[in-house]
Amino acid sequence: MQSDSRRQEIRHQIKDAAARQDAGAVVKYSGDLLALSGKPADVMFSASAFTSVADALKNQLGAKRLKTYVVRSVTVEPILPFLTTEAVFSNYVLDLRVGGYGSYADELLNPHSALAKFEPDLVFIILDLDDIAGRLPDACADGIGTNVEAELEESLTRMEQLLKSFRVGNSARLVLQGCVVPDLTSLGDVGDSNLSLSLVSAVLRLNEKLAALCRTIPDCVFFDVDRLAARYGRAQWRDSRMFLASRLSVSADCFAPYSRGLIRSASSLFRAPRKVLCTDLDNTLWGGILGEDGADGIVTGSTFPGNCYLEYQKYLKHLSSRGILLAIVSKNNEADVREAFQARSADLALSLDNFVALKINWNDKAQSLRELAQELSLGLDSFVFVDDNPIECEAIRQQLPGVAVVSAPIQEPWRLVEILSSLPFFDAAVVTDDDLNRLNDYKAQAQRAELAGTAGNRDEFLASLGIVCTFQSALQAPLSRAVQLLAKTNQFNLTTRRHSAAKVEEFASTGQAWVIRVRDRFGDAGVVGLALAQNQGSSCQIDSLLLSCRVIGRGIETALLAYIAECALETGAKRLVGEFIPTKKNAPCASFYLDHGFTEISSPEEGSSGSIFYEFDLTASALASPKWITLEGNESNDLSASAVLSS
Repeated sequence: MQSDSRRQEIRHQIKDAAARQDAGAVVKYSGDLLALSGKPADVMFSASAFTSVADALKNQLGAKRLKTYVVRSVTVEPILPFLTTEAVFSNYVLDLRVGGYGSYADELLNPHSALAKFEPDLVFIILDLDDIAGRLPDACADGIGTNVEAELEESLTRMEQLLKSFRVGNSARLVLQGCVVPDLTSLGDVGDSNLSLSLVSAVLRLNEKLAALCRTIPDCVFFDVDRLAARYGRAQWRDSRMFLASRLSVSADCFAPYSRGLIRSASSLFRAPRKVLCTDLDNTLWGGILGEDGADGIVTGSTFPGNCYLEYQKYLKHLSSRGILLAIVSKNNEADVREAFQARSADLALSLDNFVALKINWNDKAQSLRELAQELSLGLDSFVFVDDNPIECEAIRQQLPGVAVVSAPIQEPWRLVEILSSLPFFDAAVVTDDDLNRLNDYKAQAQRAELAGTAGNRDEFLASLGIVCTFQSALQAPLSRAVQLLAKTNQFNLTTRRHSAAKVEEFASTGQAWVIRVRDRFGDAGVVGLALAQNQGSSCQIDSLLLSCRVIGRGIETALLAYIAECALETGAKRLVGEFIPTKKNAPCASFYLDHGFTEISSPEEGSSGSIFYEFDLTASALASPKWITLEGNESNDLSASAVLSS
């Protein structure tokens, strides 16, 4: 009774918050309600409330609104409220449209279908095994599987045709759902486990092939629903009665994790992973308190409970291996910490060299995080903070709301890796060479800062770096890196348009789509900038120009702009038009065009956040690259497109 009374109380709070259009309160109370009950009626209630404050979610919380279409061969209607609520908890507002039951082929192939006319931002493709590879169960039934390979290839060819045909006329992001491995088949557990062409092994291979196919389609990710079903139990994942009666492929008990998985997969197409994990030390990276227990007394190593902390250390090391930066934020004496890492090195999976920065002092941790963000030239929304102290965690949540906070379970240290793995902060469908080199790049940046302190002046310092820039087609960056830059660059990004891979390909074929690679005496920073431009009559319009914050201030942005200007002039343009759309984060580049001799030609109305346009007369003067930058293959530093272009 007390629980039901509390449910009703929270429902009233949600209703009141929705009535006054307080989006933050609606989200908070809905989270409380679903944590308490999770009943379908409560999910529907929350979904309805979210719909009523859709505009407020966007305006107050910055939620991204997505026109979303569901292509399906199964029943999905009961799941939609769960999909709506999970999307809002991930800061998306879905404008949902569901396609016809079983009409997936026509919707994907027909350029005049309801799907095409809807012009979606996101498409979920949810098909059952019967519709992807319907003859596969029969092909596997005899245990020999003579026709299994042919059926797999034929199924893959059909799916490839559907996806590529759709991609020709539509740039929407795609999430393709795989198949759940059957839990019980006619071959039985022994046959499924031992026969190489059993249905179980065939479906696993089908999923692998579908995932590989998705990697060949721009802006398409594979949703491994079988991985999720295995986690919750395949026997519980599908209600056989409901599937046979209504083609509902997920049991009611699994609606929430299923929807969460779909949104998590889709989010990787719109949101870059966070870049930094900041960890506490005492009762987080190791057990015990260093200042009280000493280096010999802290708990870590191969035996329980020290191996709980060792697993967390290994997890961090694995994150670091794919480019996630690690930092220590701890209230401790730095000398004691250094001694502990040295004395207990045999029991630790990490050394101090694995960390890009150390904030080991007695300062306020929020201040330490602010300093880290400034030193690394990253926004606070790139950070994840892990700490066992609930007071420290709550302080960061309140003072730095952009930072993701994870509370380490001090009484259950074995759960920390499980908790972190269940969260989407570091999800990435693509990992680039630039990601892998990130730690070395930031260490090189520290060396540059040290050199800057000894140089006589700025020009002398920049000349001493030996900066070399190379321009490439964005399609050869590779394309995934170009899209990654569009998704995650905020501070030096003049328009912050989050274009898809398909859109970048369009610019490359009809206009300009360039990336810039940078290296200097301290290391190779990789692909750090992107420009997209399109000729319109006698003008060349710059749609996007952005640069990683790691290299701002070295004149590289000027070299990129000068290269665009040279290419525009060669294609007959007489004017270069730049656009600036102000955001909360891109103030550092607000005066970029004016600083380079452009003239403002139009500005937004007072109080609006629209575009400001600037113009440069290409026939009157030329934009020049800084003298301290070497353009590879062009020692005279004249910006010749043929000399600089590296394909």
